[in-house]
Amino acid sequence: MKRRRIFQRQATAPGGWGRAVLHAGAAIVALLSIWEASVRIWHPARHVWPALSDVAGVFATKGPTLLANAWATAYETLIGFGLALIVGVAGGIVMNSSRRLAQALWPSILFAQMTPKIALAPLLLAWFGFGLIPKIIIAFLITFFPILLSTYTGLRAVEPEKEELARSMRAGPVAYLLRFAFPSALPFIFSGARISITLAVIGAIVAEFVGADKGLGQLLLQSATNLDTPLLIAAVLLLGSMGVALYGAVLLAEYLFIPWHISQRGGDRVAAGEI
Repeated sequence: MKRRRIFQRQATAPGGWGRAVLHAGAAIVALLSIWEASVRIWHPARHVWPALSDVAGVFATKGPTLLANAWATAYETLIGFGLALIVGVAGGIVMNSSRRLAQALWPSILFAQMTPKIALAPLLLAWFGFGLIPKIIIAFLITFFPILLSTYTGLRAVEPEKEELARSMRAGPVAYLLRFAFPSALPFIFSGARISITLAVIGAIVAEFVGADKGLGQLLLQSATNLDTPLLIAAVLLLGSMGVALYGAVLLAEYLFIPWHISQRGGDRVAAGEI
């Protein structure tokens, strides 16, 4: 009931969710109108800048192909992101348990993060072939660091009052982690997850650029080679929509798991364009 009241208050208040959705819809309609009007006024070549109706025709005629490739990319993205979430949170907990261990592992983690992931793609293809595994590994590598860093930062940022309460309750290491440290770190973890889910999509597309027989990345390369600009733009729009949907799913999970945190800064997030 409390969550429902918070949601309704944010949706109906000035600057709330309803107003944000209305503004976003108006902006999209305006951009689409400008797109169609520019084509009708200047009549550019179809392979340079197609009309909106041409792109809509691609969705109508090649919808199953687009959806099949989008599902392949989404599957790679979700698996890579899921693994990064599990390993990143676990790694943050392990590093927080020992400062010496964190100092020993940090240089290697930074080196792995600074290495361009696209440079690893050919090596992964040589090891694992053109199947699913290289795409998942690239998506995992590109999303792992933000989650690890946000988890470690959140666990280190527990309020002194909570630490004193834990000591007064004589909470052991496991109880302290589950009852005090981890709940306090959840906003940090979700912040890293919001960044990582967008990076996971990029990682999957990069891996498909290097070598794939399906996926939106492969479809983008194929349409660009054939100068099929309507199909290219349709794939880009579908990819962007998928990224927005995945980002929205992370926001929804954040709302469900830590509504107390969402309620305190819901208005600020709307103003910042996050909702």
